[in-house]
Amino acid sequence: MGHDVIRNFGWEFIILDIIFCIMWMAFLIKKKYYLQWLFGLFGALVVFLTDYVFWYVIGDSREIISLPTGLNPLTFLMYFSFTYGMVEFSYVAVMFSAKNWRKMMYWTMFLYIGWFFIAFFPKVLPMDDTSVDIVRHMSDTRWTQIGMAVGGYLLLVILKHTWKPFKSLTWKKLGYLVLLGFAVHFAMEITLLSSGIRPPSDIFSVLIFNSLIEFNSGVPILFFGWTLLKDKGISIGGETEELIFETVGAQTIEKKTISLFEKKEV
Repeated sequence: MGHDVIRNFGWEFIILDIIFCIMWMAFLIKKKYYLQWLFGLFGALVVFLTDYVFWYVIGDSREIISLPTGLNPLTFLMYFSFTYGMVEFSYVAVMFSAKNWRKMMYWTMFLYIGWFFIAFFPKVLPMDDTSVDIVRHMSDTRWTQIGMAVGGYLLLVILKHTWKPFKSLTWKKLGYLVLLGFAVHFAMEITLLSSGIRPPSDIFSVLIFNSLIEFNSGVPILFFGWTLLKDKGISIGGETEELIFETVGAQTIEKKTISLFEKKEV
């Protein structure tokens, strides 16, 4: 079950990653996704505490082999945690609020295209020879992540049958949450592997296992928080239409209903 997760990249990746994260945050604000933006800040803090405090300072899971001049482990992991946490956590929150396929596809393409550009553009126009080499040793955390993912979804199933705020959580929505947890982490893994930032060795464990388990260990907790906070007066953006699925015989039809909001938001 144990293996090393490796990354090798340069200043170009860091600069583009920061620019993309700023664009992402600005777009969230423009669309009045304030709660989703706060989820991103929360994610940045969680990732920093995990990556720097628990994995790097306390444990021996995170190893930093080389850094460009001007960066030390603290400043690097502050950057590293913020961009990853902000984008992935806020993306998941946007998907929690998505009520039409257009919005789902728009934000998913924004995420995938942005990350592919960050990973591949430095291959076309490299700036210098400096590089970051980091390793995460996963031998001691795999079973913990599996336990968190399974336990988290079991908790949602229990809440679905016992607590009113979760009564509307259908089995279909649970499947959607699992798929969402996979899709957001797969976006990162496939861009890193295909661009050579992450070496292709042990591709199954990194691409499939990481994508399926790593972020799904936190999705149930995020959905729990989202369910309790979404109606507390913090803007989650305007909605224009909702997809309603009705089963008629063996066919499922898609029916669009227009909400009270007049503005169309993405």
